Amino acid sequence: MKRSFYFLLILVSAISVVSCDKTASYTDMLKAEEKAIERLIAEEGLEILGDFPADGHFESNQFVKLDNNVYLNIIDSGNGQRATLYETEILARFIAQPLLYNPDTTLIDLLTTSSTWPVSFKYGTNTSLDGYFSEYVGEGLATPLDYVGDSSYVKIIVPFDCFSNGTSFANSGIPVYFRTVRYIFAK
Repeated sequence: MKRSFYFLLILVSAISVVSCDKTASYTDMLKAEEKAIERLIAEEGLEILGDFPADGHFESNQFVKLDNNVYLNIIDSGNGQRATLYETEILARFIAQPLLYNPDTTLIDLLTTSSTWPVSFKYGTNTSLDGYFSEYVGEGLATPLDYVGDSSYVKIIVPFDCFSNGTSFANSGIPVYFRTVRYIFAK
């Protein structure tokens, strides 16, 4: 009798643990991300180009989807000076909106607020140098530097898997729309 009771207790415990698992799978996160990006494209009236413009000129609503699934719009390509891989320290200021949160309460503005420090990272390693807003740093934020230089401005939509491992966006499957990013090369 005791064995049956213990077996039943273990069985009920196992079922409750399995049924209470609310963690989203990678596939679920990809689906949610796709819907969020599609909603952003529709709401903002964005045009996704099939190819990078030959002249490098983008209209304000035109984006190109790059090989790593980052969407890029170049506002100003900068002063012509390009970043050197693993050497150039980048100071980035931006206005960013995580796409799976309430957009009215989660707009991060490091561009127009002069009281905040820029985010800094080394081009190529793409990890934060100072820890300040480090969850925004990763491959996605660095990707435009393949196309633009010092003192440039871009807009990007970054999928969650283009953020550094262990960040809240990568772990939670949250894509981010950077409404404006300004890159300055540290001297």
